[in-house]
Amino acid sequence: MTARSESDETMLEQALAWQAALERDDADWDGYMAWLEADPRHREAFDSVALVAAAVADHSGEIGNLLAAQTSAEQPRKRLSRAFAYVGGGLAAAIALMVAVPVLQPPPIQTYRADDGSSRSIALTNGIHVVLSPASAIDVHGGDASRIELVHGEAFFDVRHDPARSLTVSAGAYSISDIGTRFSVNRAGDDFRVGVSEGRISVGSDHVERDVEVSAGHQLIASGDGLTLSPIAAADVGSWRGGRLSYSNAPLGLVIADISRYSGKLVLIDPSLEKTHFSGTLVIGDGSKLLPDLATVMGLEVRAEGRGVRVGAAPSR
Repeated sequence: MTARSESDETMLEQALAWQAALERDDADWDGYMAWLEADPRHREAFDSVALVAAAVADHSGEIGNLLAAQTSAEQPRKRLSRAFAYVGGGLAAAIALMVAVPVLQPPPIQTYRADDGSSRSIALTNGIHVVLSPASAIDVHGGDASRIELVHGEAFFDVRHDPARSLTVSAGAYSISDIGTRFSVNRAGDDFRVGVSEGRISVGSDHVERDVEVSAGHQLIASGDGLTLSPIAAADVGSWRGGRLSYSNAPLGLVIADISRYSGKLVLIDPSLEKTHFSGTLVIGDGSKLLPDLATVMGLEVRAEGRGVRVGAAPSR
């Protein structure tokens, strides 16, 4: 085995380890980003591994049917399985199988979802890396992922700069373009928030006359009060990846929607609070203390209603 092939195998093993590590709630995102930036080949290795994992998850039925017909590929499967065995039999077998079977063509629209209580890391083509927060979903249009729609929830995007690429991320009535950066997008009904931690983006909508440029350290919020561009700490962009929800003048409806996703409980907001905003940080934990903590900080009343709860202004004394 040559030095080059040993180096490539080492990077692939590291990518496999990070793929598994990022699925955990206590993922070391700072360590992952440091590894990713240490060598351009690290990103390529991770993208390759994540693409295979996503393809296997989305086409498990087809792969199961093809497995029996691919007996001649036993040796390649064994060889790769030995290299990736420490990551887990499921992923190792899946990667080996993808070498042996024909490439599965992706549908025109591919939907990716994160389950309740856990985030999901997705590597798309052309250096696009997405992390979905719990109970969130995106639709990816086209095999080149040139258009991505945030269906609901929140997603953090890490997009490699490429002047030749045309990429649009939409969330409701708003679209994000001119992308080569890191940013987080949150959508809850008509409320929309995008924060940029690195680089810059352009946000457009039929609701505004011209696009709004959002640079690193800034956020754009859309609510019933219109559009608001304001500063935000770069560390607070996508802070949910580190176990906390950080807000700076965010619509309370968007905050409540986040709490509902993380707690797994239906949380409604009283119409009298729809124009209320919140600034502060909430510790996610298991999600059960998010609403009580918010109610304490803001002096709100939480009362049972149907299968969930409703948040309203506390009665005056």
